[in-house]
Amino acid sequence: MLPIEALRSTSARSPITFLRHATGVLILGAGLWVSQGAARAATTSTVVEAVQLPAWVERNGQRRPAEPGVQLRDNDKAITAGHSRMLLRMPDRSVIKLGEQTEFQIESLAVRQPQAAGPSELSATLRLVTGVFRYATDYTSKALGNKRELNLKMATATVGIRGTDFWSMTDAAHDAVCMFEGKVEVVRDAKPGIMLEKPGAFWVVFTGEAERPAGQATPDQLAKFIGQAEMQPGKGILLQGGRWRTVAGFMPSGAQANALRTNLQTAGYPADVVAKDGKFEVRINQLATREDAETVLTQLQANATLGVIDGRVALATR
Repeated sequence: MLPIEALRSTSARSPITFLRHATGVLILGAGLWVSQGAARAATTSTVVEAVQLPAWVERNGQRRPAEPGVQLRDNDKAITAGHSRMLLRMPDRSVIKLGEQTEFQIESLAVRQPQAAGPSELSATLRLVTGVFRYATDYTSKALGNKRELNLKMATATVGIRGTDFWSMTDAAHDAVCMFEGKVEVVRDAKPGIMLEKPGAFWVVFTGEAERPAGQATPDQLAKFIGQAEMQPGKGILLQGGRWRTVAGFMPSGAQANALRTNLQTAGYPADVVAKDGKFEVRINQLATREDAETVLTQLQANATLGVIDGRVALATR
């Protein structure tokens, strides 16, 4: 999480030039990560498009490892561990990025399309239980004229989203929101709403302290905010079309392989078992690069409770 001291400082030079540059770079980066799914037909579900392991999706109290292609329903949660990330694609093509140690829930989501060839209308209530959240409207959604009315609940405030790009976080110490593009309204209890409309506009409230006016984030703060939710190349990223795999074990019996698979899945790694040459291979597929696969293998071997002693990485054959 971002140090409290960094959040408290809001009196520096204007960050607008920095913000425009950084936002442009991130939009390009997002396109690279999600390009494999861009041609899919429209869906009424929010879909996991990329994961930096380990991470989970929770439904009805049951957790399963997160992986590309998993669809989230009402009341589902997306959960990341330390050093993990997750990228979600909403039905209107807008993007949600989750930072490490984050718990995020879709409380309700509905999509209407009054005319078959016309723009869609998305309404949703989202909850950031803890951690870091970034929301950005996709350029294709803007071009199609899609409309949205979203509310993001945090510990002490609700953020009204009306087509924008912004960052927020919540934990035991504070709630914070920073606006990158567009506008958001922050509402707390029965108090008047706080509009954030300028690029870099920043609001924070600390637990047990009086509320203060919104300020302006510094370039250093913006860099930290942006980096908290971005995928880290080579750090264990799964994405649709990823061709590398981590082989966690090659077992003589199906029972041994299934036990290892269960251990890995519980820990947030989407492992599968495949029969091969009379034995059973436990593998994690869809890793983006060799470096990502090697990072996952290192993570598994470092956790003695998982039971991964040997292992290797391999390029998947088509």
